Amino acid sequence: MTNLNILLPLYNDWRSCNILIKKINEQLRKKKRFGNILILDDASTQKKNVASSGLKNIKKIKVLKLKKNLGSQKIISIGLDYIKNEKNKIIVIMDSDGEDDVNQINNLIDTANKNKNYIAVASRVKRKEHLIFRILYKIHLIIAFLLTFNWISFGNYSSFHSNNIKKILKNNSSWLAYSSCVVKNCKLIKISTDRQKRFFGKSKLSFLGLFNHSFRVLSVFQNKILIISIFYLLIINFFLYEKFSIQIIIFSFLLIYNFLIFFTSSNNKNFLFFKKDKFIKQVLRVK
Repeated sequence: MTNLNILLPLYNDWRSCNILIKKINEQLRKKKRFGNILILDDASTQKKNVASSGLKNIKKIKVLKLKKNLGSQKIISIGLDYIKNEKNKIIVIMDSDGEDDVNQINNLIDTANKNKNYIAVASRVKRKEHLIFRILYKIHLIIAFLLTFNWISFGNYSSFHSNNIKKILKNNSSWLAYSSCVVKNCKLIKISTDRQKRFFGKSKLSFLGLFNHSFRVLSVFQNKILIISIFYLLIINFFLYEKFSIQIIIFSFLLIYNFLIFFTSSNNKNFLFFKKDKFIKQVLRVK
């Protein structure tokens, strides 16, 4: 029997969450596992609706509700802080809209069980968005790699032993972007998965949202990116010292990117990371 805590960040999408919970129960039953679910309600405006009957492999369901909407990254940080003192458990984080492949949950749990000092992350191989969005996302991955030397092709879907929570929360990185935070603070094992279609509706991530997401991911590596940018400028100055126009273009790009990264970090009010518990409105048990 595996002692599990499954965290599901959510904003209004109760229908999808209920379908996901049933599918999680089915997957746990295949391995004779039992676990608890903590729904991270990001100040939903729709009335709470959790269908809890018939879930034999899910022992408890709680809803942690925030006072105000903060976004999925911040509420994940708050959720991890809420359970940080629980010992000897396997934690799973997955989005509640159905885009994370629930059929991979046992694979992630098994990997986390065997590698207790690692974070098992679901690295997305195929995505379901339209072509332009996929191209922009690939550009984001390439730029992030060039500026951080890390290929961050995964989101929230992950599993790990509870002894990793303090490593994840040891600085304010989780307040900005969970994926970058675990890259910065932990050792990873990547498991290839396909991104699934949402159970209901369309993806909430717009082009502007992708732009904001990209800079939140980068802002975790703010100091590292500044050093790497200086390194690039030195190399360019050495090899392209006669190509002044190219130097100006690259310098301008790096300057703008570093400024936007600094602005994103400041705008996300990282100091609020240390006041996480003040955002919790209530924690209700529904099963």
